[in-house]
Amino acid sequence: MAEPRRASSPPGLVLRAAEDEDLGAVAALLHAADDARVLSADGLLHGRRTRPERARAIDLVAELDGVVVAAGAAGLNTETTIEGVGWAFVTVDAARRRQGIGDAFGSRLLDHLRELGAARATSFIRWTAEGERWALARGWSRLLTGPLIAVDPRRVAEPSLPPGFRCVPLRDVAPEAVYELTVAAALDEPTPIPLDNIRFDDFVREWDDPDVDLDTSRGVVAETGTLAAFTFIRIAGDRAQHGFTATAGEHRGRGLATAAKRSALRAAAARGVTRVTTSNAEENAAMRAINRNLGFEPIGEHVILGRDL
Repeated sequence: MAEPRRASSPPGLVLRAAEDEDLGAVAALLHAADDARVLSADGLLHGRRTRPERARAIDLVAELDGVVVAAGAAGLNTETTIEGVGWAFVTVDAARRRQGIGDAFGSRLLDHLRELGAARATSFIRWTAEGERWALARGWSRLLTGPLIAVDPRRVAEPSLPPGFRCVPLRDVAPEAVYELTVAAALDEPTPIPLDNIRFDDFVREWDDPDVDLDTSRGVVAETGTLAAFTFIRIAGDRAQHGFTATAGEHRGRGLATAAKRSALRAAAARGVTRVTTSNAEENAAMRAINRNLGFEPIGEHVILGRDL
């Protein structure tokens, strides 16, 4: 199949390293591309300043007439033992698409991964017909798909727990306990690249993210003090986004993940949140069933794309 004809970049386009002062514009671009994201300039700054050096990542922006019109990043996947796996993403302002900006940006990011010795790359996107056409024409293909779903947390019932368990804010749980459960549960997560090398410093980056609300996120604790289940949630204004949810293997099948999610959703509603979004891989039947029972309904799709380098 012949390569598609690529548009030339518009005159005056400047591709440069992102600076801290760009992050407000970057956050706006990311949110415009996927309004299910809950993120802020402060959260992006935290991610930049704490990203592990072994990721060897770059953050770039494209500037036209003094305005940031695209943003993206690329680096090595540090959460897997598989060598040579990178990640990349690019987001272009909707008003500036079909002008060659994405091609110029994407080429720079993929060249960076090749320079690092990466042999393949993945990218996480909010599905659109335009976005998929662009990606497929440039050598990307679908690796994993999951419905993007949403619920009004004010409609979620109070949690019900079996005897001997209680829900607590995740801030009251030691991060080490949550980390241990995260590492175990991540091995069961349907992913195109196994998450079998999550280090504690990487986990703490997420734990300390200012966009993660540890007061609303919930843990389910047994009367022995052991963490049995948890769920993360991110909040910005009246919108929230569910993060990772997990139950310890010996406690599965008892409704603890559902209870943790109900408690977090109720706490989010009390904070004024009116929409919570999340997504799960099609293959994650158990979590998809939990979310259906909580009242989540489809509003779109999230897709993981991949390509060889």
